[in-house]
Amino acid sequence: MHNVINKTQAVRIAIMGAGLIGERHARLAEVHPDVELAAIIDPDPKKSTLAAELNCGHFNSLTDIAPNICDAVVIATPNSDHLKSGLQCLEMGLPCLIEKPIADTVENAEKLAVAFENQNIPLLIGHHRRYHHFSTRAKDIIEKNKLGRPILASIIWAVRKPDSYFKQGVWRTKSDGGPLLINFIHEADLLLYIFGKVINVQATTSNRQRKQSVEDTAAIILTFETGVIATVVLSDTALTPWSFEGACGENPNIAETGISSWRIGCTEGAFDFPNLNIWTDSENGIGDWSRKLKSQTQQVSQVDPLYDQLSHFVELIRGTAKKPICSGRDGLEALRLVEWIKRSADTSHFSNADVTSPLDIKKRLA
Repeated sequence: MHNVINKTQAVRIAIMGAGLIGERHARLAEVHPDVELAAIIDPDPKKSTLAAELNCGHFNSLTDIAPNICDAVVIATPNSDHLKSGLQCLEMGLPCLIEKPIADTVENAEKLAVAFENQNIPLLIGHHRRYHHFSTRAKDIIEKNKLGRPILASIIWAVRKPDSYFKQGVWRTKSDGGPLLINFIHEADLLLYIFGKVINVQATTSNRQRKQSVEDTAAIILTFETGVIATVVLSDTALTPWSFEGACGENPNIAETGISSWRIGCTEGAFDFPNLNIWTDSENGIGDWSRKLKSQTQQVSQVDPLYDQLSHFVELIRGTAKKPICSGRDGLEALRLVEWIKRSADTSHFSNADVTSPLDIKKRLA
């Protein structure tokens, strides 16, 4: 059990891992009125410059920190480190905000989720898109059938990552560094959040462009328990205006385009996402293909999702919020979906030259 912090006290938070996302967490913690940035934990000696700028301590590892220097930890290290660092924090009774994905494998994710549950210590997973108001609005449209029964979704996430991105972190060229685990994991969480349980997956991947050991492009078909079918195409090698980050401008490293990357179709209307441009029958009926459509945009207030996520983390630590917006179990399910997609893609990687009959195909897929 962790120590509950008084509402009048600033929550002392250490940031473990000061890469692209870790530095953003650190800078937000430094300006948040309810947070004291206690330390930056990173073995890179160059990170001492950032710590000095933000007026906090710099440590090589969590074990180097003196007892009682922090109340909680944000873990923004490479995926393969999440289990080790998370369990280390748990031993010290420290609540954690773990960047997505929760871990590098489903097995490790389950260990983390169960361990924090058993100790009754707060665990929040960094699927920050849930804090956008347009995300909760989209969920409301679907759950309440405001445009009739949901039928389909079409999603594109396609950007061209610069070469420097891979040079800054060689782990991004390995098995847990591709766009499925780094980028689609966000879409996976939102898809589960908005549409519910997935019951069938078909997928294929390619590494033809970058020729690294991990995929750079993927195509996915998902069938949900509700009957919704979603198609997803993603790539970190294609220069396009279609990405969630580009649509809403939430990431300073990705140029804003204002163009939605999701299209969602229902029996009585459709909308794009995250912009929430809604199309319905021009005569306010059920409509069909012979009648014109009218459109309107639902307005929602803009937020900084990482800042609101940090505020929610503070509430969990103080005990004023009883349930995490994105729990360890939620993070586990998003990762489980990605692993399912990877397995499906593995079974699809053979050509016509590899088979001689439909029976051979069935044997390959068995």
